[in-house]
Amino acid sequence: MKKKVLLMGIHGRIGEHLYEELKGTCELYCFSTGTEDVQEDIEFIQKDLFILPEVEDALNDIDTVIFFEDPIMRLNRLTQGKFNDLYLLIADNIARASKFNDVEQIIYIKDELSDGRILSVLGAYGTVVRQTETPIKRYGKNLNYKMKDYNSVRSIQRAPIPTGWSLEDIAWYYFGWLDDIVYNVVNTVIKDQKVYMYLLDRPEPILILEFKKELSEEDIVIFEITGGSLSKKTNGKPQRFEFRKLPDEDEFIMALHDFTPSLPWPIYRLTQAPIHGLVSRIYQVEMIINKTVPEKRTNSKK
Repeated sequence: MKKKVLLMGIHGRIGEHLYEELKGTCELYCFSTGTEDVQEDIEFIQKDLFILPEVEDALNDIDTVIFFEDPIMRLNRLTQGKFNDLYLLIADNIARASKFNDVEQIIYIKDELSDGRILSVLGAYGTVVRQTETPIKRYGKNLNYKMKDYNSVRSIQRAPIPTGWSLEDIAWYYFGWLDDIVYNVVNTVIKDQKVYMYLLDRPEPILILEFKKELSEEDIVIFEITGGSLSKKTNGKPQRFEFRKLPDEDEFIMALHDFTPSLPWPIYRLTQAPIHGLVSRIYQVEMIINKTVPEKRTNSKK
């Protein structure tokens, strides 16, 4: 019986080369954008690399995962942050899903810019990881990729975990901190596991986020954006705000996934996008300098 091998994608030169070399020798699978033509020698899996339950579904019955950078990782119209942080988050999903499905091994195709963190994350949950000896070339850059068929945003920031803080402390503290840092401009109200954000004294919230307990774990905290005047409702992917602790490190990733703005795209790019990016970077600094364990924030009313 042929082994089942999963590729990250076949949209870049690594994936294309692996596909040509491996087709016919094993059962090939790869993550899909949903736009590929059907082929007999590979099965496309249309699952989201950033949603852990979907990655767990994708890795069901897989024997080997070959992990490498592929353009499928940059499908949002705008992605803010550093690619290495995005890559770490994907690696963590692959590693967790590999443990969940008892995957035999992960083969990591090392690149010239790797510092050992990806390898560490891939092996953090017990799956055997093998690394290629010769690193491939990858160009380091900040993320600012555009895909014209997608009007969604992804933003990612990595920061240290202050001593004595839990991930829930960090997540809930963020909203109170936001209330303080832009005092009397953005007001946040927490009630019944939901966060309501208001601009100035306007009665309607600009964003509503709901804590998703069923999707969260001890080291993953997820909020879903369920409403507000700045968010456009879609029938597509859920819009999420995620906090995740990295394995074996006192660091966390804060990520906004698949946010769809209600503002026209040019206006969003010039206003809301840079403000969110700036706030995320300031919160990163806050986590570096903050030495006080926060108190639990109680529900309040506007």
